[in-house]
Amino acid sequence: MKAMTLAALVMHLTSAGGAGGEDKRAGKHSEDAGATAGGGVNNEMASLKGEISSLKEEFRIAREKQRLAQEEKKRLEEARYSVPAKPTPASRRAGAPAHQ
Repeated sequence: MKAMTLAALVMHLTSAGGAGGEDKRAGKHSEDAGATAGGGVNNEMASLKGEISSLKEEFRIAREKQRLAQEEKKRLEEARYSVPAKPTPASRRAGAPAHQ
């Protein structure tokens, strides 16, 4: 999860023109520099936190889809090859005696 956070941070910084001073970002004009000097960092942090939250949610959804796909694949494989489910240790104790 830390890799996703770091990737989002790097992507955000590079798309903003780097982590330099506020007035040196790409596309920033000198007449706009004084307008956002105080709240610029807070806005950027809020934007970054939102982006990280959305990436976490996307990652969680992707992981859940992958888990469901694996379960479906296993179920289809068992149905195709008629592989019975392995008995659990509790069902062996309660069932018929073992062959000797």
